[in-house]
Amino acid sequence: MAEKVLKHSPSLSHGVQSQPFQDFLCKMASSSIKSRIGALATELESLSTNIQDETLRKELFEVVNHSANRLQPPIETIWKMIMSPHAPAALMVLIRMGVVIDLVEAGKPKTAKELSTSCGGEEMLIVRLMRPLVALGVFRETDIQTYEATPISQTLTAPPLLGGYQFMFDLATRSLANMPRYLERTGFKNVSGPPGPFQDCNRTNDLMFPYLIKDPPMMSNFNAFMAGQLETRPPWYATFSVQDMILAGAKTDDPSAVLLVDVGGGEGHDLASFHEAFPNAPGKLILQDTAPVIDNIKHLDAAITRQKHDFFTPQPVWGARVYYFRTIFHDWPDSDCVEILRQTAAAMTSRYSKLLIFEWVLPAKGTPLYPALLDINMMALLNGMERTEAQWTALLSQAGLKVVKFHKARADAEGLIEAELA
Repeated sequence: MAEKVLKHSPSLSHGVQSQPFQDFLCKMASSSIKSRIGALATELESLSTNIQDETLRKELFEVVNHSANRLQPPIETIWKMIMSPHAPAALMVLIRMGVVIDLVEAGKPKTAKELSTSCGGEEMLIVRLMRPLVALGVFRETDIQTYEATPISQTLTAPPLLGGYQFMFDLATRSLANMPRYLERTGFKNVSGPPGPFQDCNRTNDLMFPYLIKDPPMMSNFNAFMAGQLETRPPWYATFSVQDMILAGAKTDDPSAVLLVDVGGGEGHDLASFHEAFPNAPGKLILQDTAPVIDNIKHLDAAITRQKHDFFTPQPVWGARVYYFRTIFHDWPDSDCVEILRQTAAAMTSRYSKLLIFEWVLPAKGTPLYPALLDINMMALLNGMERTEAQWTALLSQAGLKVVKFHKARADAEGLIEAELA
């Protein structure tokens, strides 16, 4: 409409444009944009409410997120980053105070005064801590100084997420905050082994896992976090054809043959899941981990053999069809990874045994945010790293192994690296 008025205006066709007419055109354009924004908001509300397919939901989120990033001026983005630690700190205090669980369990709004009485914190402190969390949608403000839980805070109280939040804030945040100073003191060298940011900020020679053993509550939070992550991700064997890669060619006439060794497999979640999916697969299933982990397992299918093993020592199971590692190598720098791989390769049978690694495989360009942040987390806590295809290939070759194929089910999930003796 504004364009038509402009085209057919005599005064404008002769290069004369009055200020009132300019204002009129601006109002027309603004009105058009405003109506389009309203229509877009209605459409997005409908889509977000009715979309059922998870892949389409993520696709829609990426489109909206990309547009939001383009609309946000650089200075607002910078301020958002500057102020990003504040809300997590406020939430951590409310977790410690008991406010989060109190509100979720109440199932109804509660005033700051009521929360102060039930949780012990001062009323004004609760009000101040709630402000940024209400703005972020973690809680809802139903009246002045009156709050109720939202789906975000309700979800947070699930043990894996509540444990994970506390673990990350208590341990990871401390190391991340120290990382700039540590790297400056070390001449900005890439972290490739201890001592790293974690050892420096905690004034310890321990690696993270020995450090956690000395702090049972924090170890409990970490274990809950890891268990929850496994439950929400697609099973590792969904990234390839188990029949073609593992079962075809596996020994069926030898009762002592081992089909699958889960190296550093924790409490056996992945191995139990595999056995449930393929109950008639031939050969033994062996779960390996350190003595404290194996001794702490409370429930495990009788079909799975438990074995205490340190993967830095010679692999005791020879000639298995598969040696499987899940999220092990990102915990370690290259030199340690090569040692683990060499110990495993020495037990493998040429043209029969396979080594399968289920971890992130970073793209050479355009890494998604989550795995990019996870890589920084590995550096800060474990002196480890996430790796690209080229880095995985080089790492395996140092241990006498070669990549057969990189399998990836989804762009936003880990991939499976299939390797064998070179």
